[in-house]
Amino acid sequence: MREPLQQSRGDSYERPNQPWVCGLAGEGASCPMGPGRRGRCPAAAACHPVREGDRWRCNRTNHRGGTCDEGPTPEGVCCHVYRCAPLRSLRSRRGRFVVGCLLATLGAIFTLLSSDWRNEVLAPGPLSVHHAQLLQRGDQTDRCASCHAAGTQSFIQWAKHLVDPQLAEPNQTQLCLECHAKEIPRQWATAAHSVDFATLQAIDDGPISDTQVQKISFDRRKVDPSEPLACSACHREHHGAMHDLKWMSDHACQACHEQQFDSFATDHPEFSQWPENRRTRIAFDHAAHEAKHFPKEKKTFECAVCHEQDSQGDFQKTLSYEAACANCHDREVAASWQAGVAMFALPMLEVEAFRDEGLDIGQWPEEAADEFDGALPPITKLLLIADPAAAEALELLGIGFDFFDIDSADSEQMQAASVVVWATKELLFDLTQEGHAAVRRRVEGLLGRTVSLEELTELVAHLSPESLAVIIEHWLAKLPAEIAARRQDASDQQPSTTAHPLAPQDRAASQQRLEAGGWFRDNLTLSIRYRATGHADRLVTAWIDVLAEATRGPQSELAEPLLKQMMKPTAPGLCGQCHSVDRRAGGGFDIHWLSKRAGEIRSEFTQFSHQPHLLQSQLSDCRHCHRIATDAPVMASYVGQSPVEYERGFQPIVKQDCTECHSPRAAGDRCLQCHQYHVGHHTQE
Repeated sequence: MREPLQQSRGDSYERPNQPWVCGLAGEGASCPMGPGRRGRCPAAAACHPVREGDRWRCNRTNHRGGTCDEGPTPEGVCCHVYRCAPLRSLRSRRGRFVVGCLLATLGAIFTLLSSDWRNEVLAPGPLSVHHAQLLQRGDQTDRCASCHAAGTQSFIQWAKHLVDPQLAEPNQTQLCLECHAKEIPRQWATAAHSVDFATLQAIDDGPISDTQVQKISFDRRKVDPSEPLACSACHREHHGAMHDLKWMSDHACQACHEQQFDSFATDHPEFSQWPENRRTRIAFDHAAHEAKHFPKEKKTFECAVCHEQDSQGDFQKTLSYEAACANCHDREVAASWQAGVAMFALPMLEVEAFRDEGLDIGQWPEEAADEFDGALPPITKLLLIADPAAAEALELLGIGFDFFDIDSADSEQMQAASVVVWATKELLFDLTQEGHAAVRRRVEGLLGRTVSLEELTELVAHLSPESLAVIIEHWLAKLPAEIAARRQDASDQQPSTTAHPLAPQDRAASQQRLEAGGWFRDNLTLSIRYRATGHADRLVTAWIDVLAEATRGPQSELAEPLLKQMMKPTAPGLCGQCHSVDRRAGGGFDIHWLSKRAGEIRSEFTQFSHQPHLLQSQLSDCRHCHRIATDAPVMASYVGQSPVEYERGFQPIVKQDCTECHSPRAAGDRCLQCHQYHVGHHTQE
């Protein structure tokens, strides 16, 4: 369509809506029809003369400029024909310029993205100091690939991301974990708070177990916690060398949580289960020590006697037993070891009662063959339950039975007792013949795993087969022949490939039996005993650890009473007086030898550093915040087996204690001053 015919406006401003304009427009006599779509002049006349009689008359109207100065020709042709070379309109020229610039820009971008130095130009800003070394690598092209999979891809591959998302793998979060997998478990890295969704749901449903994080409300959320979150959602890079990657605003926290907190003083709920969410692993009553034990020893009760700051000043560490406890407790611990720990013992048996029942128990020492009395040591019973027949007999008699309780008139009890006697004799024979290998074999059968040489060393504490030879030389001289006869009878029914040498072995064989290394015997009680070296003796603690692990195995019902026997507060070593025993959620027990678990990184929603607080003079005394509850029955809590059902030894810390300083105009009340995002139990590899 051509432009409409218009009168001259008397100005030169063009508002073209067509790609071409008349070439005569600048002279004020533009073509009435205008150029065509292809930029061709139609060469149109100014008018179309009309015939009136024998004459031709110009019919150009006034709004088109009036009649022509020169009339039509005698043939009726207009004398004014508009002919020009059409020009592109301003709109067309602008469009062509824009398209040209766009093509030039695209060409420059394509050239840039295809060059080796493209990453230098595309980098949005400098990295933080923690990641700055990535940009200092020699390979300028590949260094961005440390965090971006597309860093080494071509421009064509980038374009293919639209149709093939696999080209963008691994994503940035996965590449972050190549370096940070030790801090955050890979499987939960993108989960809300780095905790599996089931645990987040369980936090609201009941009390906190030892494997859960600190309680927090997740009743209402803006964001589905089951959806993965990328690392870059909170950690923003390329903001300069001094940018703190861990910094987050309060708005970032409240972007997910629907419950809004305008002020710590007015909106934050009162503290609950903080700073403790379980009982301490070492049983300790601060009130009793302050009021009774320290005055008895004529000592001043001071927090620094047992606690000190760590190297950064963030936490208060509990000092070791030797530094804080040994001065008072070593005497009673040493007294409990006087008689030694019985590893193997021959109880008093009423041999005639067995004979009356037609039961042959073979040779038994005359000094122990009068009447039923005495119990087998817990460690002996533990090794016996690795034998199925002995385990069945011990279950019938009761794992805590004493031979004094045997009813000689009860045939079933007598039969079970004879099985236990023979199992004990076979155990002692194996120990004299195989040495440490016999201990290892039975413990491995009980735990269902391989026992390392280090573990075996702690379990036997250099008990040599020669030390056990007294069993045959002085107490049970006929034992080799008896065991040989019993096993020969058994081999007639079921072949056995196990060798049980009876004859003395040569030096090489003896050295082979000494896998871990030598004890004292008590002829009065017919027992092999171990005198411990003092607190935390490794043999005793190693056997207690084996018992605790056995409570999680198939013989848990038999191992549990034995563990309780060795962890009684009055048992040798007095271990149970201070070291707590916790029942595990999946069954079995844990023994806590330390106040903190070694190798564990425990991360909770709430974090606290003592260092900035101790700068305040009024807070330099620990008891300003940690006020001892003088009437709390703390030790009664340790009778139970649940670590989360306990009595606090301190009065609760309330929010008012903190709001005195933590306000926007003072110490600040931002979320990240006291809370952190990544929580849970992470163990370093």
